[in-house]
Amino acid sequence: MQRFTFIAILTAVLLAVGGFLLWQHLSARIAALDGQIEEMGRQVAAAESRATAAEERAESAEREAAAAARHAEEAITREQRSAEQASQAEAARQQAEDQERLAAQARQEAEARAREEEAARAAAEERRTLAEQRREEAAAEAEAARDEARRAREETERVKRRLEQQLERLERSLNRIASTRRTALGVVMTLDSSQIEFDFDEAQLRPRNREVLSQIAGVLLTFEDYGLQIFGHTDDVGSVEYNEELSERRARAVRDYMVEAGIAPDVVTIMGMGKSSPLVEGTDPESRQRNRRVELAIVFSEGEYEALRETPADE
Repeated sequence: MQRFTFIAILTAVLLAVGGFLLWQHLSARIAALDGQIEEMGRQVAAAESRATAAEERAESAEREAAAAARHAEEAITREQRSAEQASQAEAARQQAEDQERLAAQARQEAEARAREEEAARAAAEERRTLAEQRREEAAAEAEAARDEARRAREETERVKRRLEQQLERLERSLNRIASTRRTALGVVMTLDSSQIEFDFDEAQLRPRNREVLSQIAGVLLTFEDYGLQIFGHTDDVGSVEYNEELSERRARAVRDYMVEAGIAPDVVTIMGMGKSSPLVEGTDPESRQRNRRVELAIVFSEGEYEALRETPADE
């Protein structure tokens, strides 16, 4: 029993020693482990601190990256805006250049219009001056024309009065010889069988006829600037063609005698009227004798006014 106790005590002692040694060892190990743990705690704390700092740096980096991204986006946006602004500026510059060209063209056109207007004003002023001169000249010409027209009217009236006097004197003179009637510009004498008598189918003048024609020529020689028209007439016996030829021969016989009496041949014209204009109606011998006649027309026209002006009024 004692042995067992001893053994037990020894065992207990050994256990106690072993336990003590184990405790010491364990304590040392624990202390070492505690140191390691503390070191590891410090390392963990440092690592956590570094991790925290790293996280903070990461967060900061993320913030900086986000800010950089924002800055980049803003830069891109600014660059885009700058590009747009540059494009707008280029468009504005191009538009300004176009406007400048248009303005230059407008200035040139305005200057051209100004020159044209100035030229037009000068031309208008020149035309106005010329028109004024022409107006004054026209007024002077009109006044001169009025004076000339007044003088012409006065002269025409004087010539008409002179012509009227000539016609009256001619009519009075011829009325002493044969039947005479007035016309617009002259007188007409009808020489029927009582002044000029033609035999049937004859155109020869009788001595008595020559005496009458000489008296007429004597009167006409006292006048100037007249025309003498001689018309021959026949009775109704015979054809139209034959009577026209016969009446022309009778008119020619009178003309030839008047020329011999001193009448200028260039103022005398003749015409054969045939039986177309009888003096009286009827087929008896007396009517036919009266229709065999000659008519003389002494004609004054406006063409002779100039010559009449040269004749003194008291002639």
